[in-house]
Amino acid sequence: MEKDILKYLATKQDLEDLKLELRDEFRRSHNELLSHMDEIVTIARRLDQERVFTFEYVKRVESEVEKNRKDIDHIKDILKIS
Repeated sequence: MEKDILKYLATKQDLEDLKLELRDEFRRSHNELLSHMDEIVTIARRLDQERVFTFEYVKRVESEVEKNRKDIDHIKDILKIS
């Protein structure tokens, strides 16, 4: 009987140790996951900002191209070039 009690107590302690190890591992994994997610969000924000700046730059360039086309057409009219 005493042998069974000692075996039970040892098993109980082993399970408690395992529980603590699993909890610690879960916390490490959870923190690592959150860290990676933060990195992904940071990258996504940066890409979105770059997209906005690129879009605005393209709009400015297109506006300049359109202005240049009009100027060229006007010069062609003056010089009577088709």
